[in-house]
Amino acid sequence: MKHLFTALAVLLSVALQAQKNASPQAAAQPKLVVGIVVDQMRHDYIYRYWDRFGEGGFKRLVNQGYFYRNMQYNYVPTYTGPGHASIYTGTTPAVHGIISNDWYLKHEDRYMYCTEDKTVTSVGSNGKEGQMSPRNMLSTTIGDELKLATMQRSKVFAVSLKDRASILPGGHTANGAFWFEGGGSFISSSYYMNALPQWLVDFNAQQLPKKYLSQGWKPMYAMESYTNSTADQNAYEGPLGKNEKVTFPYSYEKQLEKGSYGIIRSTPFGNSLTKDMAIACLKGEQLGKHDVTDMLCISFSSTDYIAHYFGPRSIETEDVYLRLDKDLEELLNTLDKEVGRNGYIVFLTADHGGCDVPHYLEDLKIPAGYIDEKVMTTQLKTFCQQQFGDSLIRSYSNQQVFLDEALLQSKGLRKADVERAIGDHALSLPGIAEAYPSDALKYGSYGKDFFKYLIQKGYNHVRSGNIAISYNPGWMEAMSHSATTHGASYSYDTHVPLIFYGMNIPKGSSVEKVEISDIAPTLSMLLNISFPNGCSGKPLREVIIR
Repeated sequence: MKHLFTALAVLLSVALQAQKNASPQAAAQPKLVVGIVVDQMRHDYIYRYWDRFGEGGFKRLVNQGYFYRNMQYNYVPTYTGPGHASIYTGTTPAVHGIISNDWYLKHEDRYMYCTEDKTVTSVGSNGKEGQMSPRNMLSTTIGDELKLATMQRSKVFAVSLKDRASILPGGHTANGAFWFEGGGSFISSSYYMNALPQWLVDFNAQQLPKKYLSQGWKPMYAMESYTNSTADQNAYEGPLGKNEKVTFPYSYEKQLEKGSYGIIRSTPFGNSLTKDMAIACLKGEQLGKHDVTDMLCISFSSTDYIAHYFGPRSIETEDVYLRLDKDLEELLNTLDKEVGRNGYIVFLTADHGGCDVPHYLEDLKIPAGYIDEKVMTTQLKTFCQQQFGDSLIRSYSNQQVFLDEALLQSKGLRKADVERAIGDHALSLPGIAEAYPSDALKYGSYGKDFFKYLIQKGYNHVRSGNIAISYNPGWMEAMSHSATTHGASYSYDTHVPLIFYGMNIPKGSSVEKVEISDIAPTLSMLLNISFPNGCSGKPLREVIIR
């Protein structure tokens, strides 16, 4: 009997200890979460440039972190605004409402920019560049939930060259979001503050854009070493401006004489400037040095501008990634020093990928092509005029047709019939893969393996159009047969990298398909906070279960 009581006591002790170890309070929290978004970063860049990266940037994140090699966007259109919103809200445009970078307002007959807000004023600028806020986003972000969980004690800041790439990640309750204006300064909005913080005033006073641009842009290494790219002189690149050349080296003396520093966005120095700004914010706001977790959202935009102009296989694109690798190394080293190597979590991903230049693909005998949006709109309006006695179309934007529904009603036309007729006609036009009427997107149910699913997840019933149109692989809207864009439902636009790194993040990788909306709930689990209120993603167990 004595042995029985002893055994029971041991079992009880073990059970109590297990319960203690399983307590949700047992896991230590990071001092800082850093979200890094690389604009228009295709997943294959990691492999394409791997041998040229140093040990402290991309390689450090991949080798010492957890690399999801099959991260996919689960909606279209794959643009900057929706991408950043989806990463930080854990849901798709159907829920968070950022259906594009800008969209047509049905009831106002005008276009609206995704972060426009005429009720606020610029801070740090006398212009209108600061009339921006996150009010058009319908759901909360990770930063919002972090601040709710800590009764607003956490600090959340966001930094980017692009306004939408800082405002949307920061969320509704951010302490500050900062973006670059062409006069050479980072600015903000009265939505966040009445005046720029002193550390930012001091940062702007350094005139770093002028210093960066004065050195011009030439390849970081010998030209012949860029074997992962097309020749410097080719027919697939677009000029940055009228009469501008598209070969190295690049000089910015004309812009400097005019005091126009916006050109830095289309150089690798835009990323370096963003890195400098992020570090200044980190230090100026003492992020990661409080009794609760802080958050810093960083988006590197120059990769997007450069790929748009020069294409994803240009020497310019290769060079910007080799330089970004060094910027990341400096950022990580600074986090080690300021927060402590085991005190922070970083995730790195992209807001979308990018298509190969169709002209380049055509020359390689790969199916591809261009669609002139204005010509297509005229063709659809002409069809409607012939079929229904009126053009009926108010707008064609973001691959969606917006109809004049009041006019349809006055003419006694059934909306569903008109939508189907226009969609069927669209299929006869070059480059069109499919057309989906609104009722198919509102009421249909599609599996994740179908493109209809991606369009449906990007379709907001209030803000989106009457007919959604998708193009064939390799086709895009463009006025010029050089350079590239993005926005499609195909892997070149949907497949991006995702890496988690830092405190308690295991080393490893996975080829299982995960979705962009999974990032936010994963961070929520790591931080022991609520999911963003519109969240539809799932936590990634590989970086949570230990």
